[in-house]
Amino acid sequence: MILHAVLIWLAICVLAVFNGVFREGVLKPRLGERMAHVVSTLLLSAAVFVVTFLSVNWIGPRSLGQAWGVGVGWVMMTLAFEFLAGHYVFKNPWEKIIGDYRVTRGRVWLLVPICTLFAPAMAYLGIDTRYAVPYAVSLTIASAILLLSVARPSVARWIVTLIFAYAAVYNSWLGLAKPEEYQGFAELALLPWYREIITGPFLANDGLYIVLIAIGQGIVALTTALAGRWLWIGVVGTTLFLAGIAPLGLGSAFPFSALVALAAWVYLGFQTESPGRCRG
Repeated sequence: MILHAVLIWLAICVLAVFNGVFREGVLKPRLGERMAHVVSTLLLSAAVFVVTFLSVNWIGPRSLGQAWGVGVGWVMMTLAFEFLAGHYVFKNPWEKIIGDYRVTRGRVWLLVPICTLFAPAMAYLGIDTRYAVPYAVSLTIASAILLLSVARPSVARWIVTLIFAYAAVYNSWLGLAKPEEYQGFAELALLPWYREIITGPFLANDGLYIVLIAIGQGIVALTTALAGRWLWIGVVGTTLFLAGIAPLGLGSAFPFSALVALAAWVYLGFQTESPGRCRG
């Protein structure tokens, strides 16, 4: 299994090189440096998922834990290659390497190691065909939000506001009227202990946790809408909530959570650079 996992990681590295060439030669002249970086990151993240789903049976993890082990190994090799080989072999300055992780400056490369970590576990569980269309739609929306966070940060911010406002209303109703429906997410969880929380405390408290989550989502929607000095509260809340649902995997349409969380930090950075740009 280890040898197969390393070979697939090397194949992903080859795709990353071609992706970089495509970014520099095609995307950057047409889209500009900032947008080309985001599009390139999305393309490579998608490639990581596609390659992983196609090769997971060949890699051969025998349990969800082993699949997570593949993801952790891939991330460690990726970061080692990027930082060590990137600096000492390819002579990239540390500032340039680290700069790609400064999300508030529109640098969203963090998405690649996040997807690399999660992809093997998600591929191991697979995607039920009944979820395929809503999953694709969710990822399309999230990708659009990330792109808009660079091109039209105010538009991205209002979309996130509406998503959280809707979620607050829906989860309030769900927690009060049908809290048991949340149990359907348990089978999709990528972590056993996360599944146990859903089938344990969430079920035992008869919707209380869901209502509390809804209140938090309402606060996120309000502070994100107000922007200005309140926006950082909305961005932190957005990140905490989306990080919290990421272990649901397909149940949270991952990497939807990572895409939207990164978008939130991008439009926060735009407000810091130009306070008026994120208003309205």
